[in-house]
Amino acid sequence: MDELSLYDQARDQLRRRLRGRFPSDFDVEATVTAYAYWVCTVARNRGKDWGATLEDYVCQALRQAVLESRAELVELDLVRRELRQAAGPLLDVGAGWGRFRVLYSDCGLQAVYTEPSYLGCQLLRRNGLASVVRCPGQSLSFPAQSFRSVVVGWVLHHDAPDVPATAILSEAARVTVPGGRLISLEPLFAGFDISKWRGLVETAGFVIRQIETFFDLAPDGAESEQYACLTADRHF
Repeated sequence: MDELSLYDQARDQLRRRLRGRFPSDFDVEATVTAYAYWVCTVARNRGKDWGATLEDYVCQALRQAVLESRAELVELDLVRRELRQAAGPLLDVGAGWGRFRVLYSDCGLQAVYTEPSYLGCQLLRRNGLASVVRCPGQSLSFPAQSFRSVVVGWVLHHDAPDVPATAILSEAARVTVPGGRLISLEPLFAGFDISKWRGLVETAGFVIRQIETFFDLAPDGAESEQYACLTADRHF
């Protein structure tokens, strides 16, 4: 079975397993969409059994999906505010399934989406997006100074050999015009704090405007994890 079919199967199973388990005003479909993507991504990248991964994410959803949903609403409002001050064309690096696509449209921004995974690109296209390029963030397929804004969401904190934060930000800087805007969203925790984030962004050639924490996700028994948004301008 191909990965897109597995994704659809994961959505169906998550929808069935989570139905009726949340408050009536909870957006189950948004959770199902995100979690199905994570199930497939984790199973593929970490070589884990697909069924066991699905079970893990059902349990995670029951523990913290309500908190995550609240955080996402705050995040979307914050990103919309920042996008109203941004200019196109805009590049979304590591766009996943296109979580911010409605915001770009609402703000009248022409967006190009990059995503290294086959599944992400297929979902972006299935969501009606034409400007989709499959490439890793550390090797962007665009000439220098092609974009006036760049969004890098939930990518840099991975900072692993296949997701090198330094190289990704270096490429983001290369394709951004001088004075162009960077919007970066990340979870902050012991291994990825504000100091590390700031250092990565400034070393790449951006001047930080603001770092704003907007939610503290602290499931029972887990280490506190803050969600934050960083905005910066490309150095002239």
